[in-house]
Amino acid sequence: MDKIEGLRERKKRATRQHISDIATRLFTERGFEQVTIDDVAAAADVSKMTVFNYFPRKEDLFFDRTDDVQQLLGEALRHRESHPRRTPVATLRALAHDLAEQRHPLVRVNARAAAFWKTVRESPALRARTRELSEEIERDLAKLLVASVDGQAGDPTARLIAAVLLGAWRTAFREAVRRQKSSPSDAVREAFLELLDRGFKAASAAARGSPYA
Repeated sequence: MDKIEGLRERKKRATRQHISDIATRLFTERGFEQVTIDDVAAAADVSKMTVFNYFPRKEDLFFDRTDDVQQLLGEALRHRESHPRRTPVATLRALAHDLAEQRHPLVRVNARAAAFWKTVRESPALRARTRELSEEIERDLAKLLVASVDGQAGDPTARLIAAVLLGAWRTAFREAVRRQKSSPSDAVREAFLELLDRGFKAASAAARGSPYA
């Protein structure tokens, strides 16, 4: 039964990824508003209902890695006991550097990423969803930070740290995307990490005197 369940889950993940990849390609080529769910279903060779089973909102077809972000952040902070002297802020910095070293899709900067964010800039719906997702990630990161130190729910210091780090990531990533057309990939990654580290220094300053730093 475990093997059967595992196979089913892999098939579901593969189907979800296939639909999202097709949708992202169509959105990037034609523009978000110009592509319908029917277009995505036809191109992916699935039913419209299947698309909605995996993606309740059209915007979710484009931003399909939000759960990955939360999982990575959560796992890093929950497993901090393997590095008992590493603070929550330092843990998140190590995660960012590890992802950059691995060239993880969440921090990968190339022509494809530039096209992705160009599509976002040109779509009012995607820009609005970006703001919503930023708020959700900030809120969830603050909760994860609190949980990592057994702190009190609603701690404003945790929310401040989350806001600083998320703002730093946005700034660093946008600058990396801007540079990727004219700079070698290693130089782009270094610029990204240099700006991000400035954000981590700011977060450490904001966390001074708290269990997060």
